[in-house]
Amino acid sequence: MKDSLAQWGFDYVRLRFGFRTGVAACLSLLFAWALGLEHPQWSAMTVWAVSQPTRGLLIEKAAYRALGTLLGTLFGMVLVVTSGGDILWLVTGLTLWVTLCVYTGNLLHGLISYGTILAGYSASMVVLLTQSPDALIPLGIDRLLTVFVGIICSLIIGFLFTYKRAEQTIINELRRHTAANLYELAQAFSDPKNTAIQLDKKLSELANLESQLLDHGTGSVSAHESAKTIRQVINTQLGFITELQIQGFEENNEVSTHLLETSNKIKASVHRKDILSSLNNAYKAMQNDAVKRRFKEFIDATEERLSFKDTGKTANSTLLSTTLLHRDWRGARHSAIRTCIILAIIGALWWYTHWFQMAYLMLGASVMLTLFSTADNPALTMRYVFFGQSVGALTAVMMQASVWQFSDSVLWMLIAIMPIILIGGFPMSHQKTANGSMDFNLVFLLLMQPSVPYIFNLSHSITIALAVISAPLLAMFAYRIIYPTSLKKRYNQLFDLLEKEIEELNQTSLTLSQYKRRKARFYHRIFKLTQLADKLAIKDKSPIIQQLLEGQNRLNATG
Repeated sequence: MKDSLAQWGFDYVRLRFGFRTGVAACLSLLFAWALGLEHPQWSAMTVWAVSQPTRGLLIEKAAYRALGTLLGTLFGMVLVVTSGGDILWLVTGLTLWVTLCVYTGNLLHGLISYGTILAGYSASMVVLLTQSPDALIPLGIDRLLTVFVGIICSLIIGFLFTYKRAEQTIINELRRHTAANLYELAQAFSDPKNTAIQLDKKLSELANLESQLLDHGTGSVSAHESAKTIRQVINTQLGFITELQIQGFEENNEVSTHLLETSNKIKASVHRKDILSSLNNAYKAMQNDAVKRRFKEFIDATEERLSFKDTGKTANSTLLSTTLLHRDWRGARHSAIRTCIILAIIGALWWYTHWFQMAYLMLGASVMLTLFSTADNPALTMRYVFFGQSVGALTAVMMQASVWQFSDSVLWMLIAIMPIILIGGFPMSHQKTANGSMDFNLVFLLLMQPSVPYIFNLSHSITIALAVISAPLLAMFAYRIIYPTSLKKRYNQLFDLLEKEIEELNQTSLTLSQYKRRKARFYHRIFKLTQLADKLAIKDKSPIIQQLLEGQNRLNATG
């Protein structure tokens, strides 16, 4: 079956995930209806939004969605009450709130960034869909409850059908890469004249491991601590290998023997004391002080990782406090300004014209300009979003015209859209339609508001659909005109930032604590730059390596 699906362009794993998510979405519809909630489709939208292929991601994304929804809903309710329904005050308050959320979200990492951005457009849903102040509290409660129903359904179905072992991939990869790196280093110490370490290859391998840490460190406090110990091992490996490139290899058969022993022991997963014993023997046999210093950092990080693996606790918690990650201050500022300008323009048009369609356009724009602001190439992403939303909106209008207007029960209306929800998993699994499939599902559900009696008005349905799908077009324009963003621009901006950081290090003396934190951030930026280079298919990484070598030299001098 897998082979047959592959021949038609379908990925079996993604198809299974999509169908599972569709089932959870259908169940959430029924539960929301049974609870008497007014917008049961919001619960299904939540299922599509939070479902993830691994348990850790599912748990943490669900938690941040719940928290973000709660904060956004509360702010939206307060804004509606304090504004007295005045469009000008609504628009001003909402624009400032969404701008603040997108700015903060761009400075954060992982799913906490998602939750922060979600708080922004959750407020938009409450503010822009409230038809009267009297309906505010019921709408806010309905918003919260539908989200919680969707989260619960996602968690139940996800835990039943998600394999926990999928989350162990990075741990196995780390062990393999560490063993392989130590083996190659052993060869280099044994015969330095005839052995060359390809730093660009090592950099890409370690950067690939680093890119998986955000997913690995989700779902629990233990997972976060695990990710921190892995990051330390990755960073210190890079530091040690880079220092060897700076200092040069000296033939030392004793070091080579101990490194080879360590590599074999890591492959065999022996007790941590045996691994650390071999590492310490190699350390004692080294001659170069700078190399020994970096290798000692690697030993300490390895001890922390192995201790955590065996006991669930780190041997020295102070090591983990030195982690400092790169923050994209320029990108956050650009995203905030872009969002503020576009929402202000839409809001001004709404205030002046009083067209209700402007509210839907502002709602869509608040999502497009925030949720996708962290994408590598958001303008390109908007093309796929527009295609998916257009098909979803067309399907919604057709369903309203052909089925819903003849239904006399909310339950049967919800049952009628379930085949569409279940079919929604198929485009998610096909290589040509995967990019816009999620947007198809979300917009289809957004436009399917059940009510009895259902009065279908073609022009009304079409104008709302057009307002919704105009949002990605407007966002595409904004991403191209106001601080244009692309993968190449992000690469160039980060490269310039690294150059400035090295210049700052030339003029700065650091304390031990500052040295550790700046070193961690420097390596994180190097990894991010390498990841961008790999996405751009840049084969020549000599400029990145040059930055790495210069930065490490400066860190050596300042630390």
